[in-house]
Amino acid sequence: MTVVIGQIESLIRIRETLDQKGITRFNSIGDINKFIKNYNNEKEETFFKIQNEVDLEIDVLLAEWHELQKEYDTLQANAITKYEGRISKLNKRCISLDSTPAKNAFIEVVIFYQYYFFKVIKYVLEKNFNSLISWKTNKKGGILKSKINEIKAKIPNRQATISKRFTKKLNELEYIKEVAYSLNSLIAGAIGENLVEKELKKLPDTHVLFNDFSVQFNKPIYNKSENKRIYSIQIDHLLVSRAGIFIIETKNWSKESIARFDMRSPISQIRRASFALFVILNIRNSAEGSFLNKHHWGERKLQIRNLIVMINNKPKEEFKFVTVKVLNELNEFINYFEPIYDESEVRSIVQHLKNIKNSRIP
Repeated sequence: MTVVIGQIESLIRIRETLDQKGITRFNSIGDINKFIKNYNNEKEETFFKIQNEVDLEIDVLLAEWHELQKEYDTLQANAITKYEGRISKLNKRCISLDSTPAKNAFIEVVIFYQYYFFKVIKYVLEKNFNSLISWKTNKKGGILKSKINEIKAKIPNRQATISKRFTKKLNELEYIKEVAYSLNSLIAGAIGENLVEKELKKLPDTHVLFNDFSVQFNKPIYNKSENKRIYSIQIDHLLVSRAGIFIIETKNWSKESIARFDMRSPISQIRRASFALFVILNIRNSAEGSFLNKHHWGERKLQIRNLIVMINNKPKEEFKFVTVKVLNELNEFINYFEPIYDESEVRSIVQHLKNIKNSRIP
């Protein structure tokens, strides 16, 4: 199986965009596509979830309120029972004294004062009954009442709370959807590049695939034929094999996109990258410590082939210096070429490409 170095560039850019936007819910392109597909369902589910959460909060608060109210009512009922019992006993005592016959004047006086004493106490208890109940329940009852009032204040306005929370969540979902839709072109590119990588992995392990190969130049490379300076290159896939080096650009375009005049030409894009790579590799190969074995006829050059892989559709036309294939033609095209390097030369080329990948060349 092909040795793979580096991650697909579109995937990196998607992850960077999501991180910059503060979106952490997606772990794959599949997650993004699933979100877009199920957006309306998620919006509806979110509403019902918030509705259920608010109802549950209200139920919990009401249950806590009723439990505290029950505790307070029990405390109050016990105090009422206690004082009503005392008043009942005093009343019975007064009735008993009132009906007790006096044997002499002294006993009559004693009974009178006893009757009067109990009558006064009974009167005081009855007159201040509510105050006594409040006093008896004041400490713990005050705490319970305070908690009850606190819970009452927490019970939300159901509709207003649901609307406020859903609006906030809906804004979040709309933001995520907007970011997800903005990634459409990157997602299409990532899907295409991923398919190409999977196809290239079917090749033997004498092949080495660089994903997202990029280089910047402190001193730009001058392309005389186009009268342009090249400051950097970025290649979707760079495949090194015994048959040479393949620069592969992937395009997951529809027929309509292929026909549009405002789309940037992948031909000029890949030729630009190919020219720059040819220059820097052959300069290195000509220097001391070349990664190609010497030939008795003279100095060898690196073979670079330019290949555009269209996932589903490709133009009918053919182009100079660039081959255009669809995905299912890819490996057949690569295997067509005879080996021109041995395994040690492939390793040397790969090592040099590793050294310059994602770097700045003086």
